Amino acid sequence: MSPRLTGAAAILCFCSAILAQPALAEPTAVQSPQGLSADYGRCLERAGRNTVQLAMCEQTEMAAQDARLNKAYKQVMGQLAKDPPKQSALRNEQRSWLKKRDYDCKLDQQTINSSCIVEKTAARANELEKMIRF
Repeated sequence: MSPRLTGAAAILCFCSAILAQPALAEPTAVQSPQGLSADYGRCLERAGRNTVQLAMCEQTEMAAQDARLNKAYKQVMGQLAKDPPKQSALRNEQRSWLKKRDYDCKLDQQTINSSCIVEKTAARANELEKMIRF
């Protein structure tokens, strides 16, 4: 085989492999954490691509998720009232989580991904709610 044919065969083989793959795979759906309100989902649907309306949806849901988070945190801290070292550990864990959430959701020095904040806050509220003893 001439070197030119070998190169052409390699290209043909490469192209065949690419064409065998699906043209456009469906994007994998990101699973949102439980605890997000149904109103939030409906609000996002109504907002479509309107960034102002999306921001309003995120702001409203953030207030709800922040309230859930604070309520659960206070309940768990109350349960740990007789165990100051565990209270201190939870307080430190929460502070670390806040810093990590804010860092992970920062797009650049001045821009924060609001939906990221909402989802991470909901996920953390879920974790804290699981710690509550009834």
